[in-house]
Amino acid sequence: MSWFVSSVPLQSSSLRPDPIPWIQETYLASLEMQLLATVVLVVVALFGFGVASRFQDVVRRRSGTQLAEASSVLLLGAVVVGGVYAFSVIWHVTFVLEHTLRTMAIDRWLAAQQLVTGAIVLTAYLAIRFVNRSIDKLSQTRAITRHQSEVAYHVSDVAIVALAAAMILTLWGIDLTNIFIGAGAITAIVALTARETLTAMLAGFILLFSRPFHVGDWIEINETTGIVTDVTIFTTKIQTFDDKHVLVPNDEVTNSQLTNYSQNDQLRIAVDVGIDYDDDPEHARSVIVDAVSDLESIKNAPNPQVVGKRFDDSAIVLECRAWIADPTMRRKHDAQTDVMDAIVAAFDREEIEIPYPQRMHAARNDGFRIEDRRARKGAVSSLED
Repeated sequence: MSWFVSSVPLQSSSLRPDPIPWIQETYLASLEMQLLATVVLVVVALFGFGVASRFQDVVRRRSGTQLAEASSVLLLGAVVVGGVYAFSVIWHVTFVLEHTLRTMAIDRWLAAQQLVTGAIVLTAYLAIRFVNRSIDKLSQTRAITRHQSEVAYHVSDVAIVALAAAMILTLWGIDLTNIFIGAGAITAIVALTARETLTAMLAGFILLFSRPFHVGDWIEINETTGIVTDVTIFTTKIQTFDDKHVLVPNDEVTNSQLTNYSQNDQLRIAVDVGIDYDDDPEHARSVIVDAVSDLESIKNAPNPQVVGKRFDDSAIVLECRAWIADPTMRRKHDAQTDVMDAIVAAFDREEIEIPYPQRMHAARNDGFRIEDRRARKGAVSSLED
């Protein structure tokens, strides 16, 4: 093996400084010593990986995650390069490294291009990590919504990657004009074939900036009512109150009438009740107000109100209006139930009747007569006369 190494013309003193041949001839001449040195090298490499992990934790606590990851990558790279070189020295194959470097035939300009390209890629990666973590922190502080953070992820990542790609292509002398022309043609074709998808995506960005609702809000779009569970660039996911999950395209959200019941901190509910025409409407209104004013599910401000709504066939219909805080469908149903129970109990105490539909039948003086069948049976028919 020593003869083969020395006979290889690609071997260079740059990879074998003066101490290296002496170490190889003195300590690494036998197979046993080479195996032992390899085992020691593996142990040292594992120890280096552990040191890199601990070093990353220390830097993370002191300087942040981005710098910790960058320093850990550099340290691990140094461990790997040192391990590969030590392995080549142990087994007398440093000529392989020299051959690899010469095969690459790297001149100064090419080496500079490669170094700058690597720096651009590393910078873009660190920038993406930094921006994404910053978006996560803003999302945790509720400065932005989940939908906004998701859109911000995609926009920032695409922007950083596009900028890095343009810089790398320009560095390597690739003309971007043809690329832009081809991208414009492809965009035109995609715009014609996927108009609905692009419209939904554009609507997603509109929802991002207009913020008509947030995840967790109770909204109504056309005939769909429920809680917003997720908002993506293309669709809005709503969980209805009968436990159905409905995906509404964002362009339909922006083009339809939208009601957000969670926009304010209160919601008015209305309960209709009828009283008999013989009862006093003013007294009935005061009884209803007193009955619902002390309910825990009803807000005291604004105060409950009772107004006359209409004259029905069998009753005078009154409308009880009350407000609930932090509106949800469950609170609305509970408040309506409490109001109805309180009104029924109060009307029973005050002996106010809640009528049901009744119909009266009376004969008119100018009506026609109906002969009795029995009289007709006793009469003689003209045919029998």
